[in-house]
Amino acid sequence: MAGKSRGIIIFAFLFGGVGILFLLSGLGVSIGKWWPVFFTAIGFASFVRGLQEIGNVVFGLLLIGWSAAGIVCLHSNELDITNGWLFFIGAFILWIPISWVLGRLLSTDTK
Repeated sequence: MAGKSRGIIIFAFLFGGVGILFLLSGLGVSIGKWWPVFFTAIGFASFVRGLQEIGNVVFGLLLIGWSAAGIVCLHSNELDITNGWLFFIGAFILWIPISWVLGRLLSTDTK
């Protein structure tokens, strides 16, 4: 993929993340509990940078996983999670080795 079109795709994901936040706000959803969606969009943009480098894949997986854990933590009352912050810290730590292993499997980097 050419560098110019890759940059356009990355900006599309970034603007898509901001667009999702405005969409949720327009629907009456509290953005205070959904702002990690923006970091998920940045994680997808990291994948777009290229599956050839393990760093891009692992960084994308980290952002997507941590954003999902953040959303769950912010909705801990509705999900009957006793302590949302301890859940987030545990998921944050646990997701690091999982994303590294998945990144090694998904990337086309041969190093």
